[in-house]
Amino acid sequence: MSAELTPALIGGLAFAYIGGIAFLAFGVYLSVRRGRLHPLLLVSVSAISFSWIEAPYDWAMYAQFPPALPRMPSWWPLNMTWGGGLPSAVPIGYIAYFVLPAVIGAALGRLVIRRTGWRRPQTLLAVGLLVGFCWALLFNGFFGPRLGVFYYGYVVPGLAIFEGSKFQYPVYDAIAMGIQMMVLTYLLGRTDSEGRNAIEVWSDKRSSSRFGSALLSIVAVVVVGHVMYGAVFAPHLVTKLGGYVTEGPSEQLFPGIPNQPQ
Repeated sequence: MSAELTPALIGGLAFAYIGGIAFLAFGVYLSVRRGRLHPLLLVSVSAISFSWIEAPYDWAMYAQFPPALPRMPSWWPLNMTWGGGLPSAVPIGYIAYFVLPAVIGAALGRLVIRRTGWRRPQTLLAVGLLVGFCWALLFNGFFGPRLGVFYYGYVVPGLAIFEGSKFQYPVYDAIAMGIQMMVLTYLLGRTDSEGRNAIEVWSDKRSSSRFGSALLSIVAVVVVGHVMYGAVFAPHLVTKLGGYVTEGPSEQLFPGIPNQPQ
């Protein structure tokens, strides 16, 4: 199977594994040095926790991947990605995909705040949304389709770029990703004098021990991540089930795999 991988697919896999492991390891390192969970580790845990939703999200978005990509086993929850199931690099790759723009957004947001004096919450949310939107537009709208890493079989008419071609990209996906990265940017960038984000402050108020606070923080970021993903996934599911996703190319997207039917 590895012989069928193109340079673009190899690059995508390298980004997923190297980037995901690097962020996770650095988050662990910062947490050990700090003596408590670091916001970077918390958002990494959040990202990998909701990665299982990618499969039904792919199904609703008509996202298809090359047959050369290794896939998750059949027991993976809601393994609905067309053409063999969810690519196995997705769980660890979610850390790289979501955390990198959140780190960039937090850094840019703090820079804007220092130079303008604007309020932190609104600035971080706005910058996170913008960075997340641009990131998704570049990664999902150009890198993926143009290099054959994935395609979108159908889109809502009038709401996509390159509509009708196999390179089409639904812009509403970039909005959805931007909203998710907006939240993660806020969790990374909005910290108090002790370096705690909003979830850590909340956890400390409800637990008298460092261990208990850490457990509460992990549960909280997992819940926040799932609520966040569910909120942006719901409209896509509605349009899919309602039959509004109808525009797409007639050509077969990948050899050996029929296009996902409507």
